[in-house]
Amino acid sequence: MKIHIERGATYRVQAYDALSVAVARGEAVQTLTAPALLQPEVAPAEWAIGQATAQAPPPLAAFEALLEHAPELVLYGSGARLRFPGAQVMRLFHARGIGFETMDTFAACRTYNVLSMEGRRVLAALLIGPLDG
Repeated sequence: MKIHIERGATYRVQAYDALSVAVARGEAVQTLTAPALLQPEVAPAEWAIGQATAQAPPPLAAFEALLEHAPELVLYGSGARLRFPGAQVMRLFHARGIGFETMDTFAACRTYNVLSMEGRRVLAALLIGPLDG
């Protein structure tokens, strides 16, 4: 699906499909094909998820690493299907007053664009492309 946004965050999701997410900054577009982190004012980065598979979410350590980005809200895009990471992960963020939402990656891309346009300190942690297993 292609998304049109005229103003707002520096980095925004322009398009996505089952295997990739296109992130735009002005006219420049970067295509992401592996797990990634998106923030409105920071270049997309690889998300080191360890041994995540289609059946199991990333380990707790992968989510703990997100805390260093000091987000107001984390959007966990769990891939093509909705897969919750477990209560331990949700407690990690809630105990620190950080919002945490799980959704499929397509929904996370759409929600990221809306929240970043509002000026929120949102961090999208996205599973992109096929995972082993």
